[in-house]
Amino acid sequence: MKKIIGKIINFLLVALIIFAAGILVLVGVNAKSGKATTVFGYGFMAVQTGSMTPEYPIGSVIIIKETDASELEVKDVITFYSSNPNLNNMIVTHRIMEITDDGDGTYSFVTQGDANEIPDEYSAQSEKLIGKVVAKSNLMEKLMKVRENPAIFLLVVVLPMCFIITLELVNISKKMNEKTNNEDDEKKKKQ
Repeated sequence: MKKIIGKIINFLLVALIIFAAGILVLVGVNAKSGKATTVFGYGFMAVQTGSMTPEYPIGSVIIIKETDASELEVKDVITFYSSNPNLNNMIVTHRIMEITDDGDGTYSFVTQGDANEIPDEYSAQSEKLIGKVVAKSNLMEKLMKVRENPAIFLLVVVLPMCFIITLELVNISKKMNEKTNNEDDEKKKKQ
C-alpha cells in the first residue's frame, strides 16, 4: 500500500512540475509577443514598469482573474490592452479611477498608475479588458526568476524532473523483470 501511495505522490509531483513548467513557458512566450495568458480563468503577469509601485514593484508577478466589466468598481486594479496608439496595444495594469457605462453593454475606465500623478490619457475599454488583479504571487515571482536564468532552471526544474522520471523508469523496469521472473518460475513449476 505504501508503494502505491508513493507512486501516486511521485506521479502528482511530476505532473505538477510539468504543469508549472508549461505555464511558465507559455507565460514567457506570450509575454514576449505582448499577449496575456489565462488558464482556468486566471493569468500570471510580470510587472514591467514602476507605475504601480509601491504595491506592485517592477518584477512582481500578479494574478489576474478574468472578470466581467460590469463587476468592476472604482479602486480595482485591472489589466487591459492599452487604447493609446503610442503604446501599440501594450498590456497595462492600472487602478480604476472612474467608470462610465457606455449604455450598450460596454464600459470605459479612467485608469491611473499608483505612482503616476495624472490619469492615463486614453480610457481603458471593456472589450480590451484582460481581467482584475486579485493578488501578487511571491511563488510565481520566484519561479519566473528561475525561468529567466537557464542554469538555475536546469538545476531546479529539469534535473529533478529527470531524476524522478529515471527513478520511475528503474522501478518500472524492476517490476517488469520481477513479473517476467515470476512467470518463468510458474512455467518451470508447471513443467
